[in-house]
Amino acid sequence: MRAGAAKVKAARSPGGVRPGPTAWVWLAAVPCIAAAAWLAGRGLGEPGLYYDEVIQARPALEFIRGDDVPLRVPGERAVRVLGYWLPWMTQAYMGALKSQLLIPVFALAEPDAALLRGTTLAWALLGIPLVMLFANRALGLPVAVLTGALLAVDPSLLFIARHDWGSFSLGFLLRGGALVLVQRGWLGGSRWTIAAGGVCAGLGVYNKIDFGVWVAAAGIAVLIAAPREVAGAFARRRGLVAAFAGGAILGAAPLAMAGGNVLGAAGAFARAAEPASEWPEKLAVLPHVLDGSYFQRLMLVGGRFDAIDRAAGATSGVGFAVFAVAALALAALLAWGRRPRAAGDRAAVFVLATALLALVGILATPGAVRVHHFLNAYPFPQLTIASAAALLWTRTAGSARLAARGLAVALVGAALVSAVRLDVATLRTLRDTGGHGLWSHAVEELARRLPAGARVVSLDWGIDGPLRFVAPGIAAEEPMWRLRAASAARGAARLEGTPDHVYVVFEPAWAVFPFGAALLDAIAGLPAGTARVERHTDREGTPVLHTVRFATDHALVYRGGRFEVERK
Repeated sequence: MRAGAAKVKAARSPGGVRPGPTAWVWLAAVPCIAAAAWLAGRGLGEPGLYYDEVIQARPALEFIRGDDVPLRVPGERAVRVLGYWLPWMTQAYMGALKSQLLIPVFALAEPDAALLRGTTLAWALLGIPLVMLFANRALGLPVAVLTGALLAVDPSLLFIARHDWGSFSLGFLLRGGALVLVQRGWLGGSRWTIAAGGVCAGLGVYNKIDFGVWVAAAGIAVLIAAPREVAGAFARRRGLVAAFAGGAILGAAPLAMAGGNVLGAAGAFARAAEPASEWPEKLAVLPHVLDGSYFQRLMLVGGRFDAIDRAAGATSGVGFAVFAVAALALAALLAWGRRPRAAGDRAAVFVLATALLALVGILATPGAVRVHHFLNAYPFPQLTIASAAALLWTRTAGSARLAARGLAVALVGAALVSAVRLDVATLRTLRDTGGHGLWSHAVEELARRLPAGARVVSLDWGIDGPLRFVAPGIAAEEPMWRLRAASAARGAARLEGTPDHVYVVFEPAWAVFPFGAALLDAIAGLPAGTARVERHTDREGTPVLHTVRFATDHALVYRGGRFEVERK
């Protein structure tokens, strides 16, 4: 009995780290979650819905409605289950886990923007206590509490979770689950627990394959932090290693159905990317992700990712500088620390190495230039700052103690104040503008103004998904993928239309594909009365959309980058 108790005590206090009681962690997590929900849970209807917010919501609605034929985007897959189309893959590199989990949510309540955004925000917020539980056992209660506070106010986490794309929210939740379950399974010698952690890691990869960047970073970081323990694990704890591997394979198993497509898409993506030209954008994105200003900048430029560094009126933050100083301070304290390292120091090495390796891995990944890619490093930047502050507070002595503790307070205080300031500024931008461009309410206003019997034809990316979400009974099609394929093959694509067809294109400033501009050019030379063009604006009067309706039956032939109009 005493030996068993000693074993449990050792597991709870590894190598000098004294974790607080689990109840204390949950007690600290409650105000963290409440603060995060209060900051990011207001005004969920603003701005207008973005295409990638609803790209995984649409298949869930199709399943609930029992649609006969699910809509398709390149790489999308569904399987027939009991007469319903169950979403399986959203795109060739992204599984439909988010769609599957939205099905019961949409079955219980009427889907709208607030429900969708509240759900994805809740998923991410559930990840915060999991990260805190991991930090408590690995690094102690103070680090756990600081990490929870930093995550709870981080603007990048809160607003990307609220307006989820790239399925970030589930990725963050699964990272937290993997961390705490693998940790507990390893320390407690439980194969089932560590296998569950492996399932979380595998599901993360199924959710989106760039989750693998974090998995690889964490694996390398373990080798850096505890090379002897890793070597010994393969000799003495092979069962636990096998359990984790088996769980990871099980979690990622849904990818096997589309394995060839996944590998082919990854290869095509890598070949199509231009790493040399991506570096300026990536190096501009990284500071804005870590300082929390990315989402506000994105709102100010109407969703144009390539323009966030030129956003006028953006609020600045100090998060990137805080992380850089904290990483340097933590590295210095660990380098000058005791030898051999205690478990707490090894955990701090793991945290710092994972943060840096994940960020470097994302920088090195072709095509990974957006905020949701960089957020694969979360929660490790926050763990780094909290670990640095804790070691600055406890590790220094003598005349350096006052300065070190002052630095610890300054780092945490600056990070928290800057983050809250950016949260408030971002919410104010959303409330005052209602969104611009790709994030405006123009599509919703269009849905309300469509005449009875209209058949909507979306000729650009970013229109069809939000339109179908806010008006699920509408007759709509999205032939741009067919037009794009015909253009790539240097062939022609033909669209048959009637006076009921309403062609919707973006204002050139917001256009993603060239088809809208080609259509507007084609009708410019037609006789008066052949077609009617209307302009639709956002709430501030900025043009966003154009609709085109022809007076008679017609056909549009797209060839060589141009539309030809055949009147009947």
